[in-house]
Amino acid sequence: MNVEPLFRDGQDYTVESAAVRNYGDSMPSRRHAALLATANGLLTFHSSHSYCSKCGSPTKPIKAGSARKCSSDSCGISVYPRIDPAVIMLVTSPCREYALLGRKKSWPSGRYSTLAGFVEVGETLEECVVRETLEESGVKVDPASIRFSASQPWPFPRSMMLGYHATAALPSSGSDDLPPISIDPDELEDVRWFSKEYVRTHGLVEGRGSSALDFEPDDKEAEFHVPGPASLARMLVSEWVGQSDV
Repeated sequence: MNVEPLFRDGQDYTVESAAVRNYGDSMPSRRHAALLATANGLLTFHSSHSYCSKCGSPTKPIKAGSARKCSSDSCGISVYPRIDPAVIMLVTSPCREYALLGRKKSWPSGRYSTLAGFVEVGETLEECVVRETLEESGVKVDPASIRFSASQPWPFPRSMMLGYHATAALPSSGSDDLPPISIDPDELEDVRWFSKEYVRTHGLVEGRGSSALDFEPDDKEAEFHVPGPASLARMLVSEWVGQSDV
């Protein structure tokens, strides 16, 4: 977060600037969050599409700022905000009493979240759930278990998150042991199986956890916390903890 002094109209002000996602959990309503997300997404679009990608001519906003049009008469193509689909999934053990959660090295201490990844060309959303889980954790997902839950715009800068519940495939040995984890260090710093009771008592505590990247956890949160209430990840975790049939 950057803090800068501002002098205006004979008054001294302090201006704070930070990443938009740092404020998601403090939005008073979904409507406010949607407005903030839309504004951030449109600002990103306009700042990155000043020139036509086909002929290089300047572009201008059209349709009340929801698109841009090439200014060249010989080209004149219109462009719209790009949206990158990504799956985010809560993968549970075959017994459904454990969930697979991982963390990136850049995240605040103790933050663990559901696995996620971008959809590649030519693959279905369900195939992406299977592939990303395997790449990030080494755990195989039972394709028949994949169920859609909800979606969420995540314009940081331009994603659409598609949330799923899925169950890990039974180990080839047929044992009741938790499927083994094999971490790709280029993907995540750590991935673990967490029990439902542990997540309920340590992660889903009211007022605990955050989606902000500059979040400063307290001692308990530094051990374990999940993203804040503005995130689809927390919703997926809450569904699993609160519903025995998920």
